[in-house]
Amino acid sequence: MDEKELLELIKQMSSDEIELVYDKKMKLYVSEGPSWNAYRKAEQLTDITVIPFLNNLLEKIKDKKVRDNIYFILGKIGENTGDERVVNILLKRLEVETNKYTLETILDQIANQKDVPDYSPIMKFIDDKRTAVRYRAIQTLSKCKHPIVEDALIKVIDESQDQYDLCYASGSLSDIGTIKSIPHLIRLLERAKGDAKCVTLYALEVLGDPMLLPIFMEAMQDRSPTVKSYALSGLLKYGDETAIDVVYKRVKTVLTRKRKIESDELALAFEFLNRYKKEQKRIQQLFEWIQSKKWGYLFDEEKDWYRNNID
Repeated sequence: MDEKELLELIKQMSSDEIELVYDKKMKLYVSEGPSWNAYRKAEQLTDITVIPFLNNLLEKIKDKKVRDNIYFILGKIGENTGDERVVNILLKRLEVETNKYTLETILDQIANQKDVPDYSPIMKFIDDKRTAVRYRAIQTLSKCKHPIVEDALIKVIDESQDQYDLCYASGSLSDIGTIKSIPHLIRLLERAKGDAKCVTLYALEVLGDPMLLPIFMEAMQDRSPTVKSYALSGLLKYGDETAIDVVYKRVKTVLTRKRKIESDELALAFEFLNRYKKEQKRIQQLFEWIQSKKWGYLFDEEKDWYRNNID
């Protein structure tokens, strides 16, 4: 793509023209147009020769929307090629831009890069009063494996009262954390709610070991089915015979009535219990009961798992 074509693509990305197109698969009308098509084209770019040109454009262009489009293009080229110049340009531009939406765009593109060599330009935004900027910064630190970054994220989960802060910080720790984070994540379970609690359990599963089995057992008492699913995932990884009772009871409870919302909860429970089926008569009887009495209560994916794994 030459410079003229690239400028035309950037112009099309800024277009406000919208066209409604009927999607036969989705059976509804979707918004398309020059901008939508240009963004799809930008997502495929791999030409690293345009990186210096785009960088120079950023120094000259005053229009925020156009700069946002350039950041998007740069980010996709970096994501598609791994060229380190892209992430270095984006990190430097964090020192220049002030608009919250532009900062979000830059942080989003940094988060999509394979490696982020410098965490310091990102760190100042994890205390930003603008929530969306702060959230993006916390998420982006998942690409920065460094003790200072881990300490900063631990500080977030220790001190913040914002459930999204807690959710994103726990998620980033699941990527870059060490055993140092584990006691802080365990304490966080006492006040984390909803998604934040689920992500905290996931982080503990990733960073932990079988010593955390009681934590996942306790989380099975949570009222949220989603939290229970994350707890079951931890039990599947670290559980032993001591967890059979709680998983067995959960299966019986779930199958007392037909469900409207699908989840992986039963599949996880089935996989765990199947480990002990040969030694445990009651587990054999449970699977027989499911097949004979509760088959209609299972979703298709659960039935497929059952057919493929239960003798």
